[in-house]
Amino acid sequence: MRKLYLVAAFCICSVALTAASNPFLGTWKLSPAKSKGTSGTMSKEETVVFESDGNGVKRTVTGIDADGQKINMSATIPWDGKEHKVDGPMGPAMVAVKSVNDHTINLTVKVNDKVVTSGRVVTSKDGKTMTGSFKGEDPKGRKIDNVEVYDKQ
Repeated sequence: MRKLYLVAAFCICSVALTAASNPFLGTWKLSPAKSKGTSGTMSKEETVVFESDGNGVKRTVTGIDADGQKINMSATIPWDGKEHKVDGPMGPAMVAVKSVNDHTINLTVKVNDKVVTSGRVVTSKDGKTMTGSFKGEDPKGRKIDNVEVYDKQ
């Protein structure tokens, strides 16, 4: 019985340490002044919250999009590089997030087996800034080539 408790304690500590060492976790607010991209496709306001959720990472996004519409999305997927189904603004999509290193992830979004957006997100070494570079299409089919800069809250 004692071994079972030790194994359980080890697992709990491992999850806590992994969560603590993930610089993406927390609340991030878009800085429109520091961001740049295709005219008419950048969000006016955006807050992104990353939370550890079992074997995955929960991403919740709220704000106001480029057209003045409210944004309210949430999905949990593992960052294992494999495609996972999510419901997004374009409808059902397949999203793959791959951790490149402690501070970098790559992502791909497919709709109907077509890559619609791909990008890379990097957190600064000091953990205060997150920068996402994205190319492809927005939910309305407009071409994007955007660099979005977020400040840790």
